[in-house]
Amino acid sequence: RYESMTLKPTQQRLLLMLGWLHLQCGQPRRAQVLLEALLSVAPERRDGRRALLLALLQQGLGEPAVRLCRQLQEDGEEEPGLWLCLSRAEQLAGRLDAARAAHARALELEARE
Repeated sequence: RYESMTLKPTQQRLLLMLGWLHLQCGQPRRAQVLLEALLSVAPERRDGRRALLLALLQQGLGEPAVRLCRQLQEDGEEEPGLWLCLSRAEQLAGRLDAARAAHARALELEARE
């Protein structure tokens, strides 16, 4: 839908900020639409993927949230907060053992900090 579009960095930041604003106002579906538009033209934006992850979790969308967590991990992200998000996503997807394992990994990483 947006593949042929290009956005200037300022426009990208605006989409990101509007997405965050919708998240803060309790409108995760609207945030998701804005953030997906951003990522369709700038897929390298990790800040956009992180915000999209929160929008998915707020909507209870476990499977897409798990996929996004895995993508972020493949890109080298390893912080405890991402593992907590993965834990919640796995829980929403009904995989409680995987959720517990992700939570344990988050605690292990926090203990190192």
